[in-house]
Amino acid sequence: MSIVIRICAERFMIAKINDDAFVDGIRGNQTFALFDQFMKVSNPDNQTSETLQGVMLMTPESIHLNAFMYEPIIDMSDAHLRRILTAVRALE
Repeated sequence: MSIVIRICAERFMIAKINDDAFVDGIRGNQTFALFDQFMKVSNPDNQTSETLQGVMLMTPESIHLNAFMYEPIIDMSDAHLRRILTAVRALE
């Protein structure tokens, strides 16, 4: 579910940024780079900003198969992840 949340958030930000050269030039920390650029070019309302900040805080940047990497996800309830996903999908 975390992967889906990240993908939805990134698709939303990429569409709003609307700059293929910028997106293609990202070499690391993709979600943060997109968020930073999104904040510069789109002047989002508070709800959008808070939703995207929640995505970055609650979903890991790199998801691996090692169990220890899932610890932050395991500590969150399914309901919390579903709320984040619902909020991100509402942005679209």
